[in-house]
Amino acid sequence: MGRQLWPVLILVLGFLGLAAALVYDTAWHQYELAVESERRIVEKGLNLHRRTIANHTVSGAYDDDSIENLLLDYDPDWAEEYISEWALDGLQMDGALVAWSNNRILHHVNQYDPEYLAEPEALPGEVQALMDTARSNVGNPGERPEAATGFFKDEKGLHLVAAAPLTWEGARDHALEEDQHAVLVIFMTFDDAFLTDLTTDLELEGLSLVSEAPEGSRTHLPLTTASGQTLAALTWASTSPGLGMLREMVLPLTIAGLVMLVLSAFFVRHAYRRARLFEYYHGLLEERTEELKQAKEHAEALSRSKSRFLATMSHELRTPLNAILGFSDLLRQEFVKTLPIERIQEYARDINSSGEYLLSLINDILDLSKIEAERYELHEEEIQLSELVEESLSLVQSMAERSNITLHNEVTDCTLQADPRALKQVLVNLLSNALKYSGPETSVWISNTRENNGKLTLRVRDQGQGMKAEDIAKALEAFGRTEDAYVQGIQGTGLGLNICQSIMQLHEGSLDIESAPEHGTTVILRFPAERVLQANYSKQA
Repeated sequence: MGRQLWPVLILVLGFLGLAAALVYDTAWHQYELAVESERRIVEKGLNLHRRTIANHTVSGAYDDDSIENLLLDYDPDWAEEYISEWALDGLQMDGALVAWSNNRILHHVNQYDPEYLAEPEALPGEVQALMDTARSNVGNPGERPEAATGFFKDEKGLHLVAAAPLTWEGARDHALEEDQHAVLVIFMTFDDAFLTDLTTDLELEGLSLVSEAPEGSRTHLPLTTASGQTLAALTWASTSPGLGMLREMVLPLTIAGLVMLVLSAFFVRHAYRRARLFEYYHGLLEERTEELKQAKEHAEALSRSKSRFLATMSHELRTPLNAILGFSDLLRQEFVKTLPIERIQEYARDINSSGEYLLSLINDILDLSKIEAERYELHEEEIQLSELVEESLSLVQSMAERSNITLHNEVTDCTLQADPRALKQVLVNLLSNALKYSGPETSVWISNTRENNGKLTLRVRDQGQGMKAEDIAKALEAFGRTEDAYVQGIQGTGLGLNICQSIMQLHEGSLDIESAPEHGTTVILRFPAERVLQANYSKQA
């Protein structure tokens, strides 16, 4: 009987040995994959922070206001609000500074020490090297600069720093001092709060900062300078899922030795399931990393949108308010009693026009806020299109007469189900845009047709300068304005077309633009057939 069991015992032992070897190899391979995946996650997380601080630094350096208020005519109040408060409170950074030739410090701020890095000789060598790199990366006038990023270490700890040269937004010669560019520097400290946030974002355990990385360690990420010097290293506790799986297999392997092939088959199946489970969680970890990346990019986009909104609003609101305050202050003066009534009426007209523009701007912002919050409500009723068009034309008639532009009304009457106030807002905005961008002795047409599918098409066409394809997409964005609008000094915030498009979408319709340089612009409004209650004209393709 014993002799008959020996082959079975040898077979079982051989099977167990082979199974143990396979399990150990699988566990070790999974361990290596886990460590490499965790290392890539840490690298991606750190690179996201580097790109974030680089984008913020370029946003502050590539700005006309920064050059005017820091370099040409230093304004301490402006620097405190738009550099200090922006860096510390808005971006949650730990410090910032602006330096010019020979690294002369124009402005500096630090979260904990007001005098930190206040003098050129206090700047660490790594920071000076990054500033020199940033100066060497300046492109042609008008081009967006690139930021140089890296690390530096001092008695306060390890810091992530970015430097970017201050450049004009337009194609103007660089602002230089002794042939050197001014540089904006922003930095953040690898303190306990930062490491805690990074640990939460990356979903790792034991993430910490150590002075150096052991030779050959794969759970340490060295943080080096541009010259290759290691300043510190990030380390973390590896999850070791493969080794955990190996520990769980001890009992199944023992049982498999007693009941031979039955439990061996169970073990193989169980190991396979565990491997699949690990791959599943590994995939979830990768998806989480991608979600974090997208969340960072979305946050950066929101930050840029907020900065663009604040910059646009500060200018657009101040301009009419300055006019209102200036002319009203003149009317309060004693000498106004000696002015002719025509001059006083001119001041009053300027105050009135500035107030109307300010009211229009605020109404646009409120409309945009309601639309984005999905609280813009339509009050629909049956309207006569021809009457609504006549009312809209009458509102822009004086503007057309001042510019010597002829308005042509080719609209054939029909009955629509729509919000008259909202639709009038769309038409007045489109007609005003057509008049703004058209030259004297030209014409603007408004007409309508009905397509074969029953949709109503309303067109506003001008003989203006037209737009390129990329300008059309930009004009439809919120706060989007074409370069020609800035060059010609045409007043506006870039909200009109975006609001018009949103109102048309609320009517289940659409807004499209056909345009080409020097060939004018046609804005096409399309209403669904369900909203056309009665039409007094024939269908057209």
